[in-house]
Amino acid sequence: MKIYANAKVNLALDVVRRRADGYHELDMVMAPLSLKDTIDITPNGADTDRITCDAPLPETNTVTKAMAILREEASCQGRTIGGYDIHITKRIPEQAGLAGGSADAAAVIKAVNRLEGLGLGEERLYELGTRVGADVPFCIAGRTSRVRGIGELIRPIDTDWGFDLLLVKPEAGVSTPAAFARWEETETGLHDIDLVEEALHKHNAELLLSTMVNSLEPAAMALVPELEQLREEMTELGLVRVMMTGSGSAMMGFSVDQEVLENAALMLRHRHPFVQVVHAGAPAESGSAGSGRESS
Repeated sequence: MKIYANAKVNLALDVVRRRADGYHELDMVMAPLSLKDTIDITPNGADTDRITCDAPLPETNTVTKAMAILREEASCQGRTIGGYDIHITKRIPEQAGLAGGSADAAAVIKAVNRLEGLGLGEERLYELGTRVGADVPFCIAGRTSRVRGIGELIRPIDTDWGFDLLLVKPEAGVSTPAAFARWEETETGLHDIDLVEEALHKHNAELLLSTMVNSLEPAAMALVPELEQLREEMTELGLVRVMMTGSGSAMMGFSVDQEVLENAALMLRHRHPFVQVVHAGAPAESGSAGSGRESS
């Protein structure tokens, strides 16, 4: 069985507060991308999983965690889940803020729920996904959504709007814990995320571009000055809004002119390890919407 694991971007990421348990409460608008990993998953008749990948994969990873959690859930139903052969073909760059590992886990959770006939509803899948990672519930939902809490509170946004953007992943990475720690030193108050949602409802590009925000961006740029340099590079190439997604280090650039996106990709592809024009807002289930063009 072939399944797809779609990346995500944050059109808004507001850090609300640090909770008593150490986690940070967030208010976000997230959209799926046409950029995706491909996963082949097949029951192998054994007692253990064989998980392989065309990129280096730690022995303990999001997919192994997802399978362990699903087996716990099945045991509560008095059932067992046999072994699976799972091969991941990676296209989502790592340490980019694009939820590559979370997307893989979400795709496997949905597939095994279906293949094993576990009958788990979406809300229960979100709960299980949260135990793997904060972005997993959104990746399970697979559609443009308002996301709150630590990622477990998902409310799909009623919009069919999609648009292209340019993704650039520089060589440098950002430590997520370090970015949140730096945010605590520099936080500047809350933002009106409702306006981002309104822009999506109205298909209003001007409103969207003027209200998008990422509270972690100043902290990340203070930690990794190369990100500020990349933003300047992208802006000089005509992109009207350039912003980091998630905790980075991928930057996304916007333009209503497709030619500007394509020309910027052409100019940047020899300078950075990952450069691609992708479509945002496509249903993650289809894995086919948009016009992703790899330029790396």
